[in-house]
This record gives sequence, structure tokens and C-alpha cells, in this order.
Amino acid sequence: MAERTNNLNQIFITITVCLLVFFAAVFGATMFFLYKIMPVKQEYVKVTAGNEIKFLMPLGEEVLVNLADNGKSKYIKLNLTFVLDSEKTQEELIKRKAQVRDIIIRICRAKNSEELREKEGNELLRNEIITAINAILPFGKVIDLFFTDFIIT
Repeated sequence: MAERTNNLNQIFITITVCLLVFFAAVFGATMFFLYKIMPVKQEYVKVTAGNEIKFLMPLGEEVLVNLADNGKSKYIKLNLTFVLDSEKTQEELIKRKAQVRDIIIRICRAKNSEELREKEGNELLRNEIITAINAILPFGKVIDLFFTDFIIT
């Protein structure tokens, strides 16, 4: 009886080791495929319009800011996609992402909800953000930006 139990234990251990080796191989192959075979996701999209090439780069995470409404608690939640002139500008914006977010927050904090709800206020906000970001860039420029989220509560 002891010999039969010993054989069952050996079979169980052998099957367990084989399964562990199999799952380790599958995990290793999956990681290799994900990191070496699949292409790297780029943060920008290259767009060609006529002879002009533009680069679209999303800001990433949304920005939530208190607005300057008197006596009311109003917020704006927005997200942006920048239209850039070159890949170098995109690299520079990635390096300065915290600074760009700070600029957007400072500009939005100075606005009230009534200003931003108007079409002119929306365009003014767009132009102020573009001008302020272009002022910090050592080279390249933001050509335009798109509001991908724009909610005032």
C-alpha cells in the first residue's frame, strides 16, 4: 500500500511540475509577443492634409478645474488634443506635460462659467491656451487644439 501511495505522489509531483513548466512557457511567450513583436504605440497621429503634415497628440488624462464663479461651485472638465507642427514639438510637450497641465489649469481658473458657455469664450480659451503653450516651447509650435471633452457643471 505504501508503494502505491509513493507512486501516486510521484505521478502527482510530475504532473504538477509539467503544468508549471507549461504555464511558465506560455507566460514567457505572451510577454515576448507583447513587448517585442507588437509595434510600440505612438502618442501622436500623423495627419496629411494636402502638402501639409500635422501631428495630433492627446493631452491624456482629463483636467478638472474650479471656475471663478462668485458664490457658486462651478467646475470645468476638459480634455484636449493638440495639433502640432513636428515630432520634435510632440517630444517637447511630452517632457513638459506637467507644465502644460498647469497652464491649462491657471487659464481655466480665471474664467467663469458664463464666459465659457459662449462661443466667443470657447474660442478665446482655445487661443489663450495655444498662445501660452507656444510661449514655453523653445522650438516648434502648437498649431491648433481640439476640445475632446468640455463639460461645465
